Amino acid sequence: MASGGRDFDEVASLRRSGRHRRGLVAKLAAATSDWYRAPHDFEWILNHRSTRPLTGIIRAVFGTATLMYAVTSILMLFSDLGPQGSVAIGWVLFVLVTQVFVAARCVLGPLPGKKFFVAFLAFGDILTTSVLILYAPVASLIGTVLFAVTGAFCTYFLSPRLLVAHLVWTATFIVGFGIRTFVSVMNDEVDYIDGPAVATATVVLLLATVGVPVFAQVAWTTLSNDAKRSVLDPLTGVYNRRGIDSELLDLWHQASKAGMSMAFLVVDIDKFKAVNDRFGHSRGDEVIVRVADRLRRLVRHQGGVLARTGGEEFLVAMVGDARGMVDLGFDVVRVLWDRRDDIPVTVSVGMALLREDSALWDVGKSVVGRAARTADAAMYRSKQSGGNSLVIDEI
Repeated sequence: MASGGRDFDEVASLRRSGRHRRGLVAKLAAATSDWYRAPHDFEWILNHRSTRPLTGIIRAVFGTATLMYAVTSILMLFSDLGPQGSVAIGWVLFVLVTQVFVAARCVLGPLPGKKFFVAFLAFGDILTTSVLILYAPVASLIGTVLFAVTGAFCTYFLSPRLLVAHLVWTATFIVGFGIRTFVSVMNDEVDYIDGPAVATATVVLLLATVGVPVFAQVAWTTLSNDAKRSVLDPLTGVYNRRGIDSELLDLWHQASKAGMSMAFLVVDIDKFKAVNDRFGHSRGDEVIVRVADRLRRLVRHQGGVLARTGGEEFLVAMVGDARGMVDLGFDVVRVLWDRRDDIPVTVSVGMALLREDSALWDVGKSVVGRAARTADAAMYRSKQSGGNSLVIDEI
């Protein structure tokens, strides 16, 4: 009986262990799926204050790495393992010139858009592969380490889906070049390396060029998401109070340096408590999201920033022509109300307009707080007059 009891306990333990392993596999699969399907916010990575300081460093690194591509191409032209024949050498020289141009663009040019980065990925993978094919088998296998540069590039600037596409491409050619080298060894075409060494090199290259970028992007995405959660409002996706503060200072620097006007708008949804009381808080949240989306579209055209600073209150800050910003203030009142909405609402808007010739520019950054308070007071005057209006104070 004792023996039977032990057997039963062992079986139960094995079952629990099996369920635990299946649970871990399921969690890993779910995490991988979430990572692969997650939306990629390219603009956030390039422009937000928490990641912006890194972009210059990363650009310099990628420009230097691309230049190393060119150095590699030059060195291999003088190697017996490099390209042979005028056509092959001509192609490598063409790729060499392209590499130098791209390196200069990465380092010296203005900050590029997403299309440039996608093109850079295609350039890095396709042209690098086309050159490696021209090398002797061992050299082509060793040269696949260059794929790590485009892999690192994907890690920081492109989506998980593009990273996976790059990794599939990379793994395919590493294995292909490994097989090609192994066949050369078996045919006694290469006498300074053996089969096990080729297999080892292939596995190491796969780990370096395929495994490392995945772990790096997961870590980078986690850090980026943490930064976003700390400065964005979870309901609307616009800035919260913490997030808007640094953006306001950036706008102030931009306006003072360029001699432009600056405007602050406080937007408050009229009679929002009645919306919650009549329709419920979930429908009230839908109204807040709708208002935020419309404000975001309006502000994007002006190059301003938007934050949700209270339950139903938003702050908008803009830099530009004073007349244009005043017109946008009236547009806010007009556009946010639509009788076709399920729950139509109006807004009270207060604006503090800091013209380019205002004496308050001389007081420094503290004018930002003063302007925000002035806009808030103007909003309350708009609300006291019945709402659905814009009140402007020049300071």
